[in-house]
Amino acid sequence: MFRATVFDKLLDKATSNLRLDPDWPSILQICDLIRQNDCSPKYAVPAVKKKLYSQNPHQAMFALLTLESIVKNCGSGVHDEVTSKVFCEMLRDLVKTTQHENLKNKILELIQAWAFAFRNIPKYRAVQDTVNILKAEGHKFPPLKESDAMFSADTAPEWADGEVCHRCRVAFSLIVRRHHCRACGQVFCQQCSSKTSTLPKFGIEKEVRVCDACFDKVSRPPSSTAKIEINDPSSDYGPAPAPVRMIYFPSNTHLISLLHIHLGIL
Repeated sequence: MFRATVFDKLLDKATSNLRLDPDWPSILQICDLIRQNDCSPKYAVPAVKKKLYSQNPHQAMFALLTLESIVKNCGSGVHDEVTSKVFCEMLRDLVKTTQHENLKNKILELIQAWAFAFRNIPKYRAVQDTVNILKAEGHKFPPLKESDAMFSADTAPEWADGEVCHRCRVAFSLIVRRHHCRACGQVFCQQCSSKTSTLPKFGIEKEVRVCDACFDKVSRPPSSTAKIEINDPSSDYGPAPAPVRMIYFPSNTHLISLLHIHLGIL
């Protein structure tokens, strides 16, 4: 109950109609709660869904941005929820009933991106079926963006727990704080995890905390050059290209890693 209350407070803050801009630090904390299993996808997704029905278009848009971020960052549990037939039908109804063109376009953008990203996963077929139905009903989808549709099947590792640094074995205390490496998920002291790096394979395009060993790995020059290809989404979402990349947060986010460090959660 306590963790759910924390989630609800963060969600209220992230979707407040008093805001002028998205509250990315709160959205980032929401993603962390779900990834760390402090809040289950079965609780989180319906909670965000309620915000989508807000009569205030700003609150509904912030809820869509929150939904977009947790789908990109919180793994298969969230994917199972948003690709269900019931959820897809709810999004289709919102497209048909909303009076706000920007909300309609954002929903169409998300459905199309998810259909492309999950095109080779049979159990997520309901999303592609929803795209086809909406097209048949005459709805026009926005151009498919690589940054929205190309998110990787790789997910960041679950965060480990521990009483000592995974590398130097120093015990954690009020003075020696524990930090998690975003690349391997292990727990380290400040000295062993002072470096930062982007992690494209997990869709993390902002610099985040990594341990020394992972920093050395991600800093090595690639052994070969791979070309990213974009398939025409109109051709039934053809075969999946490899490798793929996604954007950790929608494109207008900035200073996330600095804010995360300031909040003491990196």
